[in-house]
Amino acid sequence: MADEAPPSAPARRQTLTEPLVAAGAAATSVLVVGLVYPRYPDLFPACPSRTLFGVWCPLCGGTRSAHALATGQVVEAIRFNAFLPVLVVLTAWSWVAWVGRVMQRDVLPAVPRWLWWGVGVLWAAYGILRNVPMAPFSSWVP
Repeated sequence: MADEAPPSAPARRQTLTEPLVAAGAAATSVLVVGLVYPRYPDLFPACPSRTLFGVWCPLCGGTRSAHALATGQVVEAIRFNAFLPVLVVLTAWSWVAWVGRVMQRDVLPAVPRWLWWGVGVLWAAYGILRNVPMAPFSSWVP
């Protein structure tokens, strides 16, 4: 009896609850950031990296970029943080793939890991290079 396999856990039934909760949280965030200008100091605090160390992090300008996206200003969004629109697209892709898996339909494949890793490496390089005080990098400051 010692070599019997343990009983497997029952398969968890997937529902649309989690994807819909995630979508609701994202929609609420977009609504808040879209309605309130991000420089409002009581609602949106300053970046800790910029405040404590004086450097621009890869997320600096992200709230203003999100505000610009929420109000339909794509060029402004890219100017504030070039990677936020890329992350929004990849996140939307992931969400659609998630819903497809839950509904057992192949709507869209999952975002490949290599793409997430590649974007992560480029995003880290962007965070470093935007602190270099020479052209063209100095134009990347939000």
